[in-house]
Amino acid sequence: MPLSNAKSNKLLIITSSGGGGLIQTANAKEQEARNDDPSRVIVRKDIMKDWIWKWLGAYCVNRWNGAQMRGDVAAQMFCISSQKFAEYLFWPSFFFGTLAVVYKHDIDHVIDTQPMGTSAMIKALRVYNFLKKKKVLLEKVLVDLPTKKATHFFRPIKFLSRGNRPYLRLTTIAPLLDEGQTSEDFWMVNCKLTPDQVRCEDVYVRQAFKKFQGKSRAVEPVTLRVRFKTKEEMQWMSRSIDRGSIHAQIMDCEVRFQILPHHRVITVLLGSQPANEATMNYVAKFIQIARESNTVKDPIHLFVFCGEHKDGEASLLTRVADLAFKTREYPRHLSIIPFSFQDEDVIAPLFFRSDLTCTRSGGQTAMELMCVSRGEIWIHSEAKQSEKELAMDDLLKGIPGWEAANAVYLQKTRGAKIVTPEIFAPHARRSLRASSGPGFASRSFD
Repeated sequence: MPLSNAKSNKLLIITSSGGGGLIQTANAKEQEARNDDPSRVIVRKDIMKDWIWKWLGAYCVNRWNGAQMRGDVAAQMFCISSQKFAEYLFWPSFFFGTLAVVYKHDIDHVIDTQPMGTSAMIKALRVYNFLKKKKVLLEKVLVDLPTKKATHFFRPIKFLSRGNRPYLRLTTIAPLLDEGQTSEDFWMVNCKLTPDQVRCEDVYVRQAFKKFQGKSRAVEPVTLRVRFKTKEEMQWMSRSIDRGSIHAQIMDCEVRFQILPHHRVITVLLGSQPANEATMNYVAKFIQIARESNTVKDPIHLFVFCGEHKDGEASLLTRVADLAFKTREYPRHLSIIPFSFQDEDVIAPLFFRSDLTCTRSGGQTAMELMCVSRGEIWIHSEAKQSEKELAMDDLLKGIPGWEAANAVYLQKTRGAKIVTPEIFAPHARRSLRASSGPGFASRSFD
């Protein structure tokens, strides 16, 4: 069956709450579809919440999120290895769930941003096509960067039956090739797909990031902002912000910051469920480095993503704020801005203005950085310092699964550095001692 590019008025988007990047890619594709046709009917399904037994789906999500917050690579790898068993266990749920939704809503196009249930969904679409006399395909969007390590997406595709394979279209960006390898070889080896079954696009990111794509940093002041949800959250943020010298204006539900061209902006964002101890260690180390007498004294603004905060409870946000507040001999030129979950219109300009970002290497975060970052990119590893110096293989072992290959992709295409809280200091010192002044703000690291 040939691939269909016909305009679809009824779209089903399938995603999973088992990963923040899976949901954000679904959001990006939904925004893209609405921009293309505002009248389009869009139905969304979350396989964890809608098609897997609710208690078990919630357990799987919580286990994955907990492992991320603890920085527990072994637990994350266990979750990853469980995928192949889940494929068999939930095959009927994926099949009947897909068939029921596409039939009920008379769907014309299906986009899937998560790796599981590929064969079951295609089988359901084949039955639906037979009953409805349609030619609906499954568009599988590769959320992680296309490397040979992305087996969680590739394995279910590679082992599709000959009858099912024509009903799949893979959407991706350009793959990371081995020396002498062609893209046709890459897709055949890893997925058994021919070139006409693979569509390579530019990075698929949410619309707020696209606004900065291809733009150069202007040498002029900018205003960054972060939102808060409650008065208590704002008070914790102020507890930290007030120790620095950043110009902050508190509004009804957000804080606005004036950033001058010579200011250094650093963002630490270790995933949608940030690794708590690693985040704290990065903040503590930046305070130590800012104290050093030979570090440049231009204002340094450290934006720290802290995940969810609930009033009356201890959280990463309260811990970061307390660390800044209680530090003796606090370097006045360093401002620490802890913040909770933010919408894309906050994160996109922050990434764009950051001279340095320290993130995990999830696929969606990587694409967002590739789209808008004009500064240095650091990828966080959970590798622990030992008596010997950490080699690259050791650092990559501290990044779970395919995210290690994402890190290598960013290394080769964007010069990213792989760091831990224990070993990043030399990189930070070099960056902070770089020549200051307006030229720094427009410096490009492409």
